[in-house]
Amino acid sequence: MVGAVTGTGETVNIDEKDLEVLRATQDGLTLVAAPYAAVGEEIGMGEAEVIERLRRMLDAGVVRRMGASLAHRKAGFTANAMTAWLVPEKRLDEVAETLARHREVTHCYSRKTAPGWPYNLYTMVHGRSRDECNRLIGEMSEEVNIDDYVILYSTRELKKTSFRV
Repeated sequence: MVGAVTGTGETVNIDEKDLEVLRATQDGLTLVAAPYAAVGEEIGMGEAEVIERLRRMLDAGVVRRMGASLAHRKAGFTANAMTAWLVPEKRLDEVAETLARHREVTHCYSRKTAPGWPYNLYTMVHGRSRDECNRLIGEMSEEVNIDDYVILYSTRELKKTSFRV
């Protein structure tokens, strides 16, 4: 048994088979009709056991989430705009929920401000051009009635990896 610490600080026991499942899935699933069966075949385990182990680790908080990830540049979304918003604290949750509902927003999170940097809410928008991103951000600004923001554009991707087991 190995002790894994969850996001809440709780220690949960996982075994070598759990680690095999994590290693086999950490780079993504194969795009096939039965991806968990393919994982199981790779590590000598049945599909049901792979699913059960992942579900147990998700429920315990060892694995935070599983989801699909779009290779946005390959899909034609070449403009990436991180918008830093200055939102009154009493409106933070309301504004965040409204902005997060936009399908173009892939990340939305709040952060503490810093000296000289008053922005407390961040959204990442992906578009096919800077003009498209600017238009979307302008529409979002009008919707939430927040006009104090700065747009930071990605110039290149330096690293994009997940935690490794």
